[in-house]
This record gives sequence, structure tokens and C-alpha cells, in this order.
Amino acid sequence: MDGFLAKREPEILEPESEFGKLGVVRTFGPGTELLQQGTPADDVYLIDEGVVKLVWADSKGRQTIVGLRFRGSFLGTSAVITTDVCPTGVITVTRAVIERIPADRFLDRLHEDPELAWRVHQIHSRELYEQLNWLGELACCPARSRVANLLRRLAVSSEPNGLHNRVHLPLKRKEIAELIAITPEHLSRLLHEFSKEGYIDLRDGWIVVADPQALATI
Repeated sequence: MDGFLAKREPEILEPESEFGKLGVVRTFGPGTELLQQGTPADDVYLIDEGVVKLVWADSKGRQTIVGLRFRGSFLGTSAVITTDVCPTGVITVTRAVIERIPADRFLDRLHEDPELAWRVHQIHSRELYEQLNWLGELACCPARSRVANLLRRLAVSSEPNGLHNRVHLPLKRKEIAELIAITPEHLSRLLHEFSKEGYIDLRDGWIVVADPQALATI
């Protein structure tokens, strides 16, 4: 299967020794807006648990999801480093444990701590690599592969529910369809195909993936 999700899962490159030392660790519920598009970032965020979405809106208020971020990702660093406004909004998708770091403190440590600076550079490079592969996949890969790739990435990045290593996916179907550039109706058809083929279970409004690695065969 083509695309960045068909390859080995990217290594989590978080500065683990720094988590909880630069700022304040908080737990945020789903739907919390951490950063707002078009405004300066007063804080930088580091995800320890959970999933967040990057949302871009036009001048008429129409929105689309342009990416997801998982454990080990920094949020707001590009705006802080470039002293520009945030290019997207950042909203939690699941319950998330996140460290909130004041922008000025983050910049000071970035200048003083070569190891932290290198980690941030690695994280940014990984995200750029994945984003470019995702753009290529959107342009060239069939919808079936794109859906399987996204489900696999969400599944391996979600918290297991404790039952045979199964996980619940955090995004609504409309949001999944939006992210991979297909209609919700086409997504529903593909999900039912995957269910019949045994890759996923559809139950009580949830998508449950028993074996995320099996999706790599699609």
C-alpha cells in the first residue's frame, strides 16, 4: 500500500526528560481550542497524551481539517519561532494531557539547550515529511487506501480500551471524510466494505480496529 502510513510508524521524538519541566501540565477535554488561527501564539504546547486537529478557515468561516497531531508533537512552535500568527486553529479531539509552555520561556530554552533545539528540529522535520507524503497520497492514491491509512494511524495513536487491544477512533465520520477529501457517503460505503472484510467493527457509532497492522495490506 502506498503512502506515508503504509511505512513503519514514525518514532516518537518527544523531549521526554523535559516534559513537565518547562511549563504547566494540564488535562484538556475534547473540543478545547488551544490556538486560534490568525492570532499570535502566546504559548507553546507539547502533547503527552491524546489527539488534536489542525483546522483552517477561510474569510467566510468555512473550515477544513488539514492535519492531526499526536503524542510527542509540539503545537504553536512555528508561529512563536517566526513571530507570525498561527496558520491554523488547534483543537483537541480527545481528552489530552498537554504541557503549556510560555512562548518567551520556550524561546529562551531553545537558544540555551542544544538538545531541546535538536529535538524540536527533528519533530518539525518528521511532520514536514509526513505532510508531504500525505499530500502525495491525496493526489495519487485511491480513496480505499487513504481511508485504510488514516484508520491505521488513528488506531495506533489512540489509547486501547483494554479489550483484545482494540481501540476507539476519536474523529467523527464527517471529519474523517473531510480530512481525506471524500464525501461522507463514500466513506460510509468504504467502512462497510472494511467491516465485511473483517478489518474493522462498526458498533454503537464507534469504529473499532482489532488489528491496525492488518490495514497495511489494503
